[in-house]
Amino acid sequence: MMKNVLAIALFALAVDVSAACLVQRPGDAPVLPDGAVATGEQMYQAQLAAERYLMQADAYIECQTMNSRQHKALESQVESFSEQYNEEMIKYQARNFTLAES
Repeated sequence: MMKNVLAIALFALAVDVSAACLVQRPGDAPVLPDGAVATGEQMYQAQLAAERYLMQADAYIECQTMNSRQHKALESQVESFSEQYNEEMIKYQARNFTLAES
């Protein structure tokens, strides 16, 4: 009987641990370079940082450990960052396209 009680307690503990989110909440979004003047290397590093940030944010959102307000705030933060990244990338590409035509 004691073995069954111990087994049930250990099983419950294992289930609780597996339910915990192993992904940390992402910190502040990375600072993006100005696409109008950034070098190719700066934009490449920004792309890598953006991908890491967005992947961590998506994984954290999937954990569903936040309340509704926190969830909406993080989704809004991620959407705003994505828009900013796209704007800087468009500026960078437009500048390089213009230079290539010259």
